[in-house]
Amino acid sequence: MPLARAPAGTRSPLPLVLELPRDCVQRIRDGDLEAFEALFRAMHQPLVAFGTRYVGDAARAEELVQDIFFALWQGRAEWVVTGSVTAYLYSAVRNRALNLRRRDAVEQSWADDEAHDSVRALHPAPTRPDTALETLEARSRLEAAMDALPPRLAQVMLMRWHGGLSYAEIADTLGISVKGVENQLGRGLKALRAALGDD
Repeated sequence: MPLARAPAGTRSPLPLVLELPRDCVQRIRDGDLEAFEALFRAMHQPLVAFGTRYVGDAARAEELVQDIFFALWQGRAEWVVTGSVTAYLYSAVRNRALNLRRRDAVEQSWADDEAHDSVRALHPAPTRPDTALETLEARSRLEAAMDALPPRLAQVMLMRWHGGLSYAEIADTLGISVKGVENQLGRGLKALRAALGDD
């Protein structure tokens, strides 16, 4: 069906059918908002229906189509169409819908994994900000209390708690008896409790 000619000196809006003027791409590249809006009106519903077949949800398909037109208008100066405009738009919807489905599949797979206790143990929930702050403050207080200990006492505490050494290993390293290690750890623990207000 031939397009109606506009009066001399004016541009006709694009018809609300899929038969589009050959210069619509150039008009849009030139920033012709009327041409762009007419293209949107002509293609919106068919593209939403097409996208719904892929994503299974009309609302998501609607959003998908709007995103495509938004990106098209934003990048209109570099818009290149080698075939027909309709084929270009259908291809864009299909590609974006397939990407969306792939992303959904990945997210669903992650959600399914997270439902298993063993996987949740590998991916613990992030620490809440208030908990992280309390932990940081507690660590700072502990470090300050450790710094206040006599050097030898602090050394024994660090070897036991941070190094994971046994009483015998500490005793052998420092050249003292196991009983001496026990006494040092007892004194250190008592001093830390006092400094931290845990008495």
